[in-house]
Amino acid sequence: MHKKLHHSKPGANQMIFSYFKIAIRNLWKHKLFSFINIVGLGLAMAFCLLQLIQVQSHFEKDTFHPYPDRTYRILTNVTGADGNVYRLATTPFPLQEKLQNEQSVIEKSARINRSFDGNLSNGLKSLRTSGMFVDPAYFEIFGFKLARGKAAIEPRTMVLTHETAERFFGDADPVGKTLIHPDFGTFTVTGVFKPLGKYKTHLNSDLVVSMASFSLVNPKASHDNWLDYNTYTFVLVSKNTQRKALDRALTDISEVNKRTVDFVDIKGHAFRSQQLSEISPDFENLLNNPYVEPIWKISFSLLIPLIIILLAGFNYVNLTLTRSLSRAREVGVRKVAGAKRWQLIGQFLIETMLVATFALGVGYLGLVFMKSYIPVRWLTWEVLDARLLWLIFIGFTLFTGFLAGILPARILSSYQPVQILKGELAPTGIGKFGFRKVLTITQFVVALVFMSFIGISNSQFDYMATDNENFNRKNILNIPLAPGSDYKLLASEFSKEAGVESVGVTSAPFNENAGKARIGNLGAKGNDKLAKDAFIYAVDGNFVDNMKLMFIAGKNIPASLDTSVHFVVLNQKAVKSLGWKNPKDVIGQTVMLNQTEVIVSGVVKDFCIMRYELPVSSLVLAFNPREIKLLSLRVAEAADRGQITASLSGIWKKYHPHESFVYSWYDQQLYENYSENGDRDFTRVMVIIVFAIASMGLLGMVTYTTEKRTKEVGVRKVMGASVVQIMQLLSAAFLKIMLVAAAIALPIGYFLGSLFLNIFTYHAKLGPGVFLICLGSLSLIGLLTIGIQTYKTAITNPAKTLKTD
Repeated sequence: MHKKLHHSKPGANQMIFSYFKIAIRNLWKHKLFSFINIVGLGLAMAFCLLQLIQVQSHFEKDTFHPYPDRTYRILTNVTGADGNVYRLATTPFPLQEKLQNEQSVIEKSARINRSFDGNLSNGLKSLRTSGMFVDPAYFEIFGFKLARGKAAIEPRTMVLTHETAERFFGDADPVGKTLIHPDFGTFTVTGVFKPLGKYKTHLNSDLVVSMASFSLVNPKASHDNWLDYNTYTFVLVSKNTQRKALDRALTDISEVNKRTVDFVDIKGHAFRSQQLSEISPDFENLLNNPYVEPIWKISFSLLIPLIIILLAGFNYVNLTLTRSLSRAREVGVRKVAGAKRWQLIGQFLIETMLVATFALGVGYLGLVFMKSYIPVRWLTWEVLDARLLWLIFIGFTLFTGFLAGILPARILSSYQPVQILKGELAPTGIGKFGFRKVLTITQFVVALVFMSFIGISNSQFDYMATDNENFNRKNILNIPLAPGSDYKLLASEFSKEAGVESVGVTSAPFNENAGKARIGNLGAKGNDKLAKDAFIYAVDGNFVDNMKLMFIAGKNIPASLDTSVHFVVLNQKAVKSLGWKNPKDVIGQTVMLNQTEVIVSGVVKDFCIMRYELPVSSLVLAFNPREIKLLSLRVAEAADRGQITASLSGIWKKYHPHESFVYSWYDQQLYENYSENGDRDFTRVMVIIVFAIASMGLLGMVTYTTEKRTKEVGVRKVMGASVVQIMQLLSAAFLKIMLVAAAIALPIGYFLGSLFLNIFTYHAKLGPGVFLICLGSLSLIGLLTIGIQTYKTAITNPAKTLKTD
């Protein structure tokens, strides 16, 4: 008994070893099929590996802070007037002070306010930044280390990230230097953060500003407003403090608020704790939660790589079954020799696992290529625990190999010797289509839908990034004014330059920094009606002309040297919100703009003033010299841009010798905002891979069919059939497959494209162009694949084909 047991283990090892030898021999024997399988699966795997990195990185965010078990973020549950509960990642501003002063369980607390953004200038260059106001305890709770200087505690001080410091000052030491914000004034740099490296945090920002600066730059902000939910509150509880104690303290404050806070438009609110490790990913879909991905979005983001790996799996099944004629003899011989079905399945699965393992190597090389040559800013390329990542990679590879191989293994192992002798080898059909045809149609459908969706999404990005019907961006040069600039003088001087057709002024370019206003309709007897919210830009008539806005009633803002606001231009949405149905009826009417009576001079067609996915908003265009911060120059189309900017720079230096001349061409600025080159390259690579995988699947189908009909081709050639006739005969079935796939895919693509575009209030038109390009491209590759393979079969010598068994 002991002797038998002793020899059983080596026997099992011997069997597995023989399986590997047979698998390697088969892969080497069929080099073309092996290459297609490995490369196709490997390219698809590269995207899956990349997505697995993203998923792991979301779970690793904020795991490097010094007190993870004692650090909590406070959340707010707001109950609206309709009874719905809104879960916020933010809290009222006064909560931190009340916790710190009245609760003994709190060791430290810090507020974060994300309202610091806009352009900063160091005198030489102006760059757009985003920042946070933070309390002193921020630096202690989170333990962000400084490479230089000290924390920002005093008023008008800030600490820059390493990247932001390099953007402004290069290799020079920025500590002690100043940066100027056009609205908030001058700030002194007190320190620079060390680079986080592979660590990730949801507390992303270009810089942090001392909370002592908040009141100075926001003098109207109320520090005791319990209904302003714009502050993130973090607490570090005392050692040995249970979470229940913090929750009780938060409940007590919520109860006090019920008695002391006058809730307007809502029924009330309650506070609760969230441990630092629970912040990312977001399982609650919290509002006001930037840089934290909700779990549904993470799950959805796996869809595209899974579709690609599914296509590659179909491809493997197709190509494996294509070789079923040659593998059938192997199955028959082994079954006659006594092999069990489970042993045959094991052998085929080992072969698939080997393919998947080689594909992992190709996928990793693809990952390295994408990291080096397709830089996409929002992607993560490194994780903290590489061992866990590789364990996930290997597990995913084996799982993929098992899924791709189990079906062919079961089908091939099911063949009986009697079937082989009779030539009855075709798998069970599905309707009029064989199993392989169904797989090929599925591949074409998925590929066409995928490519159509990518094409439609790219058309929307092109629409947003390039010229569209919303407003003019061509030949517009934007020049921000320096503090204390005389915009009238500069506008007059710039307008004299050759090539400058018109100089307008504005508070900000469209799509950025719109102000907030309240507009109200004065009744027939002068009675005020309910005021409505609106966005506002301070502009003059030249700016409106430069933007080529479409007037549907009235006329432009009249030129005026008066500093008071007298005339305004509204959009259609604002007219409707004021109660007028016909835009012509509002022309000449007096309306309230905040606390000022103004006259409506014109109405323009609604257009995108902020983000394309936001609903149409009420807009007011009014001349207000006190808010002018930007010159908008319309330049002649044939003008030399370099020569014009050089001339304008000379004029600028004449009046502002110590201020750098900063400018941007509006079309380039908007293109960069909406069209990231890395993103577009990334989607192009995905489309190419889907093309390749679909073509490989078709190649497998064509190879199988032509192999099966080799004798028939020989007979037809002997009977006088021409090469063209044979090619037509062999290609007819594949053309039918492509037509069926197109008939299924195009309606699905149109439906999904329509859903995607409906996300955007302003979007590109969904025409047939995208679908025709996708169908034409895939058809061209398909026809080339079919043509080459069928041509090779058609020109084969009948003397060879008729010898085929």
